[in-house]
Amino acid sequence: MRKIIPILTFLLITFGVSAQLVITEISYNPPESGTDSLEYIELFNETGSDIDLTNYVIRDNNPHTIASGVVPANGYAVLAINPGAIMEVLGVAAIEIADIALSNGGEGIFLDDPNGDLIDEVGYDDNEPWPTFADGTDGAGATVELCDVTSDNNDASNWSVATNDLGVTVNDIAFLGTPAAANTASCEFVPDHIVEVSINIFTPADITIQVDESVRWMNTEGFHNVNGSTATYPNNPEGFANGAASGASWIFDYTFTLPGVYDYQCDPHVGLGMVGTVTVEGDVDPVIPTYDIGIVNTIDGDGVGDSLGVQCIVTGVTHGANLRAGGLQFALIDDTGDAIGLFSGGNLGYTYAEGDMIKVTGTITQFNGLLQTDATAVELISSGNALTGPVFVFGLDESTESRLVQIEVESIVNPADWLGDGSSFNVEFNLPAGGTIFMRIDSDTEVASWENPPFLTGNDILATGIGGQFDNSSPFLEGYQLFPRYISDFSPTGSVDELDVNVNVYPNPATERINIMTDVTIDDYILYDKFGQVISQGEFKASLDVADLATGSYIIVLSKDNKQKVVQFVKK
Repeated sequence: MRKIIPILTFLLITFGVSAQLVITEISYNPPESGTDSLEYIELFNETGSDIDLTNYVIRDNNPHTIASGVVPANGYAVLAINPGAIMEVLGVAAIEIADIALSNGGEGIFLDDPNGDLIDEVGYDDNEPWPTFADGTDGAGATVELCDVTSDNNDASNWSVATNDLGVTVNDIAFLGTPAAANTASCEFVPDHIVEVSINIFTPADITIQVDESVRWMNTEGFHNVNGSTATYPNNPEGFANGAASGASWIFDYTFTLPGVYDYQCDPHVGLGMVGTVTVEGDVDPVIPTYDIGIVNTIDGDGVGDSLGVQCIVTGVTHGANLRAGGLQFALIDDTGDAIGLFSGGNLGYTYAEGDMIKVTGTITQFNGLLQTDATAVELISSGNALTGPVFVFGLDESTESRLVQIEVESIVNPADWLGDGSSFNVEFNLPAGGTIFMRIDSDTEVASWENPPFLTGNDILATGIGGQFDNSSPFLEGYQLFPRYISDFSPTGSVDELDVNVNVYPNPATERINIMTDVTIDDYILYDKFGQVISQGEFKASLDVADLATGSYIIVLSKDNKQKVVQFVKK
């Protein structure tokens, strides 16, 4: 939406020009880890007078009333979440808008004047047609800029990635942008080759280009067209044409994606020899195969992946916490229970949520024994899908890698190892049948800040989490770990035996009610939230109302004859 222009123009002439401000640059996902201190919004003043921003309101999901600040005449101002960081890193003064946190996945930005009138708005996104991570923004280093400040800034085609290198690197990534200065981004399409169309001739008539290069035909004189259709030239690898002949000064752009020789003509003047050819050299990008996870997650006797280096597409449901700040690191499990890890140094334009079904393009790799796909693209298919498992196991090995598993553990080996200070740490637990396992408590989970878990006193617990591995030498047959996701992944067992019962909890995730189907009669239940607090308990009910529960993970302990069964569900 372009700026609001008051209808009573004569009042503007009498009392001065209305304040016209344009959102011209957005830094919504700078290449930082953790807090995005380099987020900013740039405003341009279209008028010849300074504009006082006092009591203007900038808002996304939250509003922020600007305390003070000026946008100079025909100049720029930067609104920043952290003006101190903008000055320290980018060397630019900024106006504070501390209540705004720009979404990495896109959202609306609105600017209101002190009277509450909407001055400007931009609804940006991190997916096409907006510039994407692949174009160099969304964590890849560049801001997005409005190419022409007089154009509609709510039209994605008028935005592109910044090209100006500020000489600053953040996480070893160059920061590109023009805060408080004229934008350098260009939205104009620049063809790779130009053919002039004039009286009875294409100049040059025959050209050789590479796959994925573009050609622009420019009619400078005469009544002509370009016809390389397969109806006229059936041997062309694919057809191209710009329609009927015209005497206007037209242009026609076409990008060639298939190699081969393309013939074309001007229909009115083909008899006069007005023909041409485009020879396209090079190879077509290889088709990336799609495999089931079970095809690419196999290993040999030394724990080495059989499919290392294979580029492929896999599909599954996301499990576990995202353990990579600013990037992606979690488990991907398909509907057969086959699992593989996923890793990416950037977020690839995807905002993580457990239970998403995604399609991932990547290369199969191995990091310290853990098999994973090194992702280059992620496509969200659906959200809120049921999680697989957890599968009850008696130990950790290759079969538990990237799977959601549950295991009974006894006392913690050294209670002092449990830090509970928000940092990442390892802790070792004894197993009932002998031996130990290691848990990796990651700082990206709420478990890391759990100060005094009850099992520190020695009580048996059921622990749920994602199986992992950290073995830095071949054979990769050691270093197995469990990665808990939530506090609710720990539940007490005491001396109570495991109840041998088949349980089906549905729908999972749930919105209004959950149904609990069992193959034996259950006596009673306890419903816990993710912090281990009791939500409800009593005589067993086959259906529970969960409409008022907050979004998150919950566990239900089912009891019969002093035996218990623990099940989990997610509230959407």
